[in-house]
Amino acid sequence: MHKRAILPNLFTLGNLFLGFSAILIASQGRYLTASWLIVVAGIFDGLDGTIARLVHSDSDFGREIDSLVDTVSFGVAPSLIIYKVVFETFGLIGIVMAFLPLVAGILRLARYNVTRLDGSGPRVFFGIPITAAALILVNFNIYTQAIYGGVANQLLWFSLTPAVSLLMISTVPYRPLPGIRIHGSKHPYLAVTVLIITALVIIWNPALTLFPLGLVYLISGPIEWVIVQTRKVGSTESDEDLNSQPALSNRGANRQTRRRKR
Repeated sequence: MHKRAILPNLFTLGNLFLGFSAILIASQGRYLTASWLIVVAGIFDGLDGTIARLVHSDSDFGREIDSLVDTVSFGVAPSLIIYKVVFETFGLIGIVMAFLPLVAGILRLARYNVTRLDGSGPRVFFGIPITAAALILVNFNIYTQAIYGGVANQLLWFSLTPAVSLLMISTVPYRPLPGIRIHGSKHPYLAVTVLIITALVIIWNPALTLFPLGLVYLISGPIEWVIVQTRKVGSTESDEDLNSQPALSNRGANRQTRRRKR
């Protein structure tokens, strides 16, 4: 392992430590603290890739260990938390519900690794990333604790958990986080302004703002997918209209020719 890879890998292992700690703390019944540890693990997950690119140490080893760590911190840990918080009293159905994000996250990571290895790694993600999905679930727990002082309506959990899981294994496009590029952006000042405002909103009250922001990201993928599909249908209809115009023109010309002959 190259010396330059030590720093980003330390952040990756820090991510693993936070995920492991969240599992231990959740098993002790401290679910809110465990949820916050997953949030911090998400920060570490973003930093390790950024640092790896800054020090030019992005490697296959780093990416593989990152995937394995993500399975623990954003797969096993969140599933355990939501099982203990919401689904434990529902028997087998509860086990299945809590298992959904874990199995969807592993499938999502495997698909991403395969597309990356064959050189087709996209500029957009297909399916919501496992990190974002895990943060949405644990932040919902944090949000409901802040709003209601307890667990939200169980129907909401039974709706949100399958939706997040299905979107992980879907082909719905998602922009990388953060979804604003400063380098190469046509409006860099606007990008910086949006980033600053978002950061200030989160700092103001993370317990109340992280989940709504995550929910916006969750629905942004399906909205973009609908817009893209609508445009495709519109362009296809336009092409058909253009292709039909020469045929109509030829028919008109043939009619005029026949009239002249008469």
